[in-house]
Amino acid sequence: MLRGTRDDYPHVTGELLDGAARPSAKGTVVKIKTISVAFSDSPLGRVLVAATTTGLCAVYLGDNDSPLLDALRAGFPFASINLAETQVTSAAIAAITAYLRNEADLPPLPLDPVGTPFQQQVWQALRAIPRGSTRTYGQLAGALGLPVTAARAVGRACAANPLAVVVPCHRALGADGNLRGFRWGLGRKRALLALEGVLLPELDL
Repeated sequence: MLRGTRDDYPHVTGELLDGAARPSAKGTVVKIKTISVAFSDSPLGRVLVAATTTGLCAVYLGDNDSPLLDALRAGFPFASINLAETQVTSAAIAAITAYLRNEADLPPLPLDPVGTPFQQQVWQALRAIPRGSTRTYGQLAGALGLPVTAARAVGRACAANPLAVVVPCHRALGADGNLRGFRWGLGRKRALLALEGVLLPELDL
């Protein structure tokens, strides 16, 4: 599959999956993959969960539904967005909100994130961090067999993570053990860590 947007592959006509282009045998028909969406309240604000027929492709946190939906459409410009909940999105959003309320552990969920091979490796390393633990970006680089100088690249991959909470990029910290950037805000990052038993000083807020 060719990962990217139509602008990345101007010569390709064919099926578009999750904002990715796949050449078609006919070379003319474009089929749009559907992404189903669900919203819910949570202790960290509004939660958007989006899923393909394969699994979750986005979990976003925010204050209002409209910006979250706009971000989803920007991230998947060639997808058809379905605002009717499905069995997958209903089960996933119930599990994620229960986790955020500290009512239950997060169960295994089917995932279908779109990313480069390197981003996928970093996201897999994040999923290996146990609840209640953290890793620095340099430690994550080391776990991937990379030098500590790759910490910045690891940090960028964490920032590109589309699956908040489920792929726990909030468990990644700076080399000094302090909070660094978080797509959904440092306040939410601190709250997620506190939920999991990790308490940090207030110096960096």
